[in-house]
Amino acid sequence: MTDDEQPGPDEEELLAAFDRLQPQGSLRWGFDDAMRRVANADGQAAAGAAPWEGPPDDLWERGRSARIGRRFVGDVAGVLAGLLAADARQVADAAVAGVNAANWDALRYLAARVELLEARVDPVGLEVADLSVPAPDTGEWAEAVGTWLHPGDSESTVVVGELGDGVLLDALREAGRRVRGVDPRGASIWEAFARAGGKGQPDGADRPAPELVFGEVAGRLATMPDGSAGGVVLSGCVDRLDLFGKVGLVHQALRVTEAGGAVVLLVTDQSAWDRSLPLPARDLLPGRPLHPETWLLLLRRAGAADPVWHRPVQGTVHAVVARVER
Repeated sequence: MTDDEQPGPDEEELLAAFDRLQPQGSLRWGFDDAMRRVANADGQAAAGAAPWEGPPDDLWERGRSARIGRRFVGDVAGVLAGLLAADARQVADAAVAGVNAANWDALRYLAARVELLEARVDPVGLEVADLSVPAPDTGEWAEAVGTWLHPGDSESTVVVGELGDGVLLDALREAGRRVRGVDPRGASIWEAFARAGGKGQPDGADRPAPELVFGEVAGRLATMPDGSAGGVVLSGCVDRLDLFGKVGLVHQALRVTEAGGAVVLLVTDQSAWDRSLPLPARDLLPGRPLHPETWLLLLRRAGAADPVWHRPVQGTVHAVVARVER
């Protein structure tokens, strides 16, 4: 066949078969080709479906041997109907098979790519409890936090993540606040549970029983409706998360906080953080504390109104307070 000649039907079918059978690349990097086959599913399916071969050679002979009239017409029509139905099923099966194969390949390739990206982002796969990370010393701000939250509204829930040494949770309960404590470490949950008097019961008439949740703070905030919390107090998690996690956490905290409430970030001083961590934790944690000035910038970009930086007097934890206005 010269360059000027066009391939015939048989040659086109052969070329299409070679195109379908050519190597599609590895599981990780064949995604683009699989998506091409999904986008061009109809054309590929048509190339893979056998054309209708027409009526059988003996159709008219069978018709001549039958009686003239209704039986003849019915016999011929019945054969044609069966042939057309079988051909339609063949074309449909080929089309569905082509689309399903392309979709399945695309999903496999995409899953392999996602796994590779996840392995690069978190190659070790350590959980919070796997590393010895000291709880921030938030005692200096225990009394002040209650004054930064929605004033006089004791009915709205304050989310505290994480619990740390429990000082913040205890101070808020002393002030009559409803508290939801969230922590990914079971030991912190059990300690808070014991301080609350066990079985979730209040240990004083003016102390509402806290709600204690075992899990990541960001995941819990994501399940809460907009404006459903009187305030959010974050410590610990805002120090060790990577930048993506920090930004997402702040956006979620601002979203769930009601108008007039506050988001309070208790951030460990960077120098004190480096000194306090064991070497494996310092090397393997995904992130380290941001400077309070950086938090001010991120909070403003997230829509917080005039965030304020409170410097510690004796401790090593800074407080950044953002008022929510809608």
